[in-house]
Amino acid sequence: MKFYFTAKMLLRCALLCAPAAFCASCSERETPAEKATEEKILLIGNAADPATLDPTLATGVTESKILNGLFEGLVTADTSTLEVKPAVAKSWEISEDGLTYTFYLDEKAKWSDGSRVTAGDFVFAMRRAVNPVMGSEYVSMLMPIKNARKIASGETKDFSILGATAISDDILKIELEEPVPYFLSMLYHGIYFPLPQKTLEKFGAAENRDALWTRPQNMVSNGPFTLAKWNINDKVSIRKNPLYRDAESIKINGVDFFPISNINTEDRAFRAGQLHITESVAPTRMDAIKRDMPQNLRRDDWLGVYYYLINTRRPPLDDARVRKALALAIDRKAIIDTFLKAGQNPATSFVPQNCDGYVLDGESKIHEDIANAKKLLAEAGYPGGKGFPNIRLTYNTSELHKPIAEAIQQMWKKNLGVTVEMYNLSWPAYLAARREGDFDIARASWVGDFAAPESFLQVFESGSGLNHSGFASKKYDELIKEAADSKSRAGRLEKLAAAERELMDAMPVMPIYFYAKVYLISPDVKGWNANLLDYHNFKNVRLEGAQ
Repeated sequence: MKFYFTAKMLLRCALLCAPAAFCASCSERETPAEKATEEKILLIGNAADPATLDPTLATGVTESKILNGLFEGLVTADTSTLEVKPAVAKSWEISEDGLTYTFYLDEKAKWSDGSRVTAGDFVFAMRRAVNPVMGSEYVSMLMPIKNARKIASGETKDFSILGATAISDDILKIELEEPVPYFLSMLYHGIYFPLPQKTLEKFGAAENRDALWTRPQNMVSNGPFTLAKWNINDKVSIRKNPLYRDAESIKINGVDFFPISNINTEDRAFRAGQLHITESVAPTRMDAIKRDMPQNLRRDDWLGVYYYLINTRRPPLDDARVRKALALAIDRKAIIDTFLKAGQNPATSFVPQNCDGYVLDGESKIHEDIANAKKLLAEAGYPGGKGFPNIRLTYNTSELHKPIAEAIQQMWKKNLGVTVEMYNLSWPAYLAARREGDFDIARASWVGDFAAPESFLQVFESGSGLNHSGFASKKYDELIKEAADSKSRAGRLEKLAAAERELMDAMPVMPIYFYAKVYLISPDVKGWNANLLDYHNFKNVRLEGAQ
């Protein structure tokens, strides 16, 4: 009989067990992680329950980790270099003008029900994603494709004009509006995963957000693993897919994802031998970890930014002077030194610096400047914070988000005389509040979907489904478009920098710090490579216990 630990059991055991002892449910000789190593089941802390496992609708890192095991796109990425590698597409050709991509599919690619993965499955997925009724927040990732914008905006209902065509079951053609030098890198994102049309039609999900098709007993996928369990507040389990096109290369039998939002609980669970990999590290434990278990501590560079999102539609936050005053009143270094303690860098811009050689000039960056913050707030009609209405700071459940929010709350009170109410939501409720614009200021983060500044800046285009701020600027949109039309790399980066200057001047976002991926990992885990996108292909991971 196989033994699997649930998140509830992890919590109970972590609270009761000392690092060197195990709970009554555990073998005296083996921890759950050791037993899982023998069974080749990877145990991962995943911060929260996934809001959805529909690739068209998923937006969070929590969901993408699981989907990367369940589905496979045209290409994948080398987990060390992020170099594009063949996946369902065994090869491809790019036209001389850079507008047409022709993909030749691996004839061995199958769905988990045994049917072939065809070019039509990719066309179906892309048409579904651009369909306005789906409300896909990641539809902006498809905008490079010919006519995608016309369909997504509702200008036309003729989906046949989308520049994605199945020439045959084995040949897929994608036509672009203009050349996109990083287009292949976009294709390993979940929005480009194929979808099993017959399954979605069976459960009424082809043209709506019905989630029945993503239940374990219903889901059909084409990745290295299939969905075995999805129990809320418990775990998501994926298991090896014997029909996967490259099944012989898979070195583990499955992955269990535990939604442990409390980083202290997660830390105790790891020390008690109940996880192979944590999502993060409790900052209060950092010194002890560096001293007592440095072999388990990993810090990887990560192309991401932690920021506060501002609802620019709500007064007094509809005034850019107020938004900038709040941003200038934050001591970012104090937050890093007090709460993070892992060498993160203060975020003085939205795009991480040196992303694909991109650099924003110093004058456009945001730094702590209390005098100027007070001046701007007074100019907006709130000298010393007088008359400033109470506003609400929304954050999702996490032991890390709360102290950071409390520290910034105190900075705003001390430096500006502004009172802010804290508002905590579960991950699904938080995502819903953002989509519906039901917030004043919201804790947010963004990790690049591909290693280029466009992955960050396109979020705030007027038509982006990911732009929950209400910020809309014709000039900003034009600069992003001009960057895409640029004939040279230098010209492209110059236009993107001009766009970010517009963004930082309007300040619908308050960057706080740039991410570093800091976590604990068991020496049993092999092949877990560091890269800027924290992108992991579970088929490359191995579990090897001590001999």
